[in-house]
Amino acid sequence: MSERVRSRLLGCIGGGLLVASGLSASIAAPPALAHDPFLARLEGRWRMTGAVGHTPVAYSARGRWTLADGWLCLSMVDAARPPAYAADVFFGFDPKAGDYVVHWLDRFGAAGARVVGTGHRDQQTLVFEIPYAEATFRDTLTIAADGASGSLLIESKDTAGRVTTFASYTLTRAK
Repeated sequence: MSERVRSRLLGCIGGGLLVASGLSASIAAPPALAHDPFLARLEGRWRMTGAVGHTPVAYSARGRWTLADGWLCLSMVDAARPPAYAADVFFGFDPKAGDYVVHWLDRFGAAGARVVGTGHRDQQTLVFEIPYAEATFRDTLTIAADGASGSLLIESKDTAGRVTTFASYTLTRAK
């Protein structure tokens, strides 16, 4: 093999290695996502009190960024001992679509987690529609501008179009 061919071959191999290492670096380290300022208000510890149907409930909750800051996860745990309910609610903002996404994962498992909701924000209020097979749920999350309090109203609309309150919570910052 001539020196000229060997030089080109080594140059191609070296260039290929540089491209491959650059690709693996970009795959391994995606660019940081900007925190949505509205969702960022959910960070920290919360007390949630209210009712599911006519049953009073109380939860401790914690909001934290997860999965490379792509989601704000609100982890809810029933204050009863042992806890009767627990859920991780994942909230995200899609800047390309200009809307929000929510995904409820709870202790009832995969059957109830097949559907993802989408929503839009108006000022301090974010409204999601979650089209479950048995009913469409509408989650209305309101967070005060100072981030110290809020509310979550969950309504269901059955196939006949009747809307009922499924759950209602008041959120207050835990001390």
